[in-house]
Amino acid sequence: MYEEELPIEEYIYSEALKERHEDSQRFKELIALNDASDEDAATELLYVSKRLFYNFYGLDKVMDARNTILHFFDVDTDDDTIPSTMNCGLDEHNELIEDVLNALDDVDDLKKLNPKKMANRFPELPFLTLMKIVLMEIQEETPNKILKQLDDALSIYPDDILLKLEQESALSREGKKGKFISDEFVHSTTASGLFKRKVIHSFELMSLHAALFEYLVSKKDILLLDALMFASQTLYPEWEDAWSDKEVYSEILKVEFCQLNVNIG
Repeated sequence: MYEEELPIEEYIYSEALKERHEDSQRFKELIALNDASDEDAATELLYVSKRLFYNFYGLDKVMDARNTILHFFDVDTDDDTIPSTMNCGLDEHNELIEDVLNALDDVDDLKKLNPKKMANRFPELPFLTLMKIVLMEIQEETPNKILKQLDDALSIYPDDILLKLEQESALSREGKKGKFISDEFVHSTTASGLFKRKVIHSFELMSLHAALFEYLVSKKDILLLDALMFASQTLYPEWEDAWSDKEVYSEILKVEFCQLNVNIG
């Protein structure tokens, strides 16, 4: 269903009134068709939705949003070094951290490690407390229980950036106001400023990416969400699989946006 991305210029109208009218009519026809089994129609719907969406805002606003997110992720990644945000500066725990990171690919492996027991055994490592909460999320514990665990964890580790990001994600998913991610945060902060480093671990990047994604979804800021997906593809093409579900969801939100705004303009 997901349509391959074209350069932004390919979507911009040269004859705005005529092309907008044609796209609006075709959009309505495709929505009325409502046939999820018709892959060609589904692909065309995504394409027409993008044309309507990008031309609703115009090239300048789309590019401004993309430049904002590209600037936000002004960091490089390096997984050869476990940063202090994960090992609290205790290199002797690097192997343990690596084992946990490797187990994230398989929930059964993570369960076998027993993050709750590990967190109790190594209270100096808030990363393990975070993993306990991540497992709760994977097991679909109730949101209130997860938020309570995050509040408890941050009362013990108030400065832990990864716990803060996890809390931001959890709050946004529940439609609640976060503690520090805001429109101003997105426009005035950078990833390197947040982590106080120009090189971060990919887990840190994914945590920040997830928190920003959930915030933009909760705010229904589809323009910046589109920019986030563009920046992800541009800066980290090797992690395409990590973004795929979010990309599809971003495209679905464009369709919903057009359903509300297709007659505007």
